[in-house]
Amino acid sequence: MPNRDNRRYSTPDERWGKLRAIFVEDWGLKLLALAITLVLWFMVSGRVAEREVTVEVKPEGRPAPTFEVKDVVVTPNRIKVQGPINRLNEIEKLIVPVSVEGRRESFDVSPSLSLDRNLQPLGTVNIHVTIATGISTGKSANTN
Repeated sequence: MPNRDNRRYSTPDERWGKLRAIFVEDWGLKLLALAITLVLWFMVSGRVAEREVTVEVKPEGRPAPTFEVKDVVVTPNRIKVQGPINRLNEIEKLIVPVSVEGRRESFDVSPSLSLDRNLQPLGTVNIHVTIATGISTGKSANTN
């Protein structure tokens, strides 16, 4: 009968000892693996994404006496914004202030969209503000 190599077949105690060694030994390597895992998790959780948000205009100031803001049109009314996902989820809309102080006529403006340093707009918007006289003369357009 040929000799058998008994080293290939380990006893249950030896297998348990090897499994136990996996969890108990080499603490330095385990801590290094944990540190790498945490760094990767932080990098992935702060990843950059895009989201489309509504642009809303807020007129500031007052036009010249007897004039008023009749209409405000934003083109396009939605714009893509890029930034960290957690910050993008906090934003519902962008509010763009436009000064109408002392204005007597309609005007167009393409403002620079100022967001916090983590967010970047991926486009521009054009805003058309219609200003007209707000006082009626009291005369009727239909004269007999």
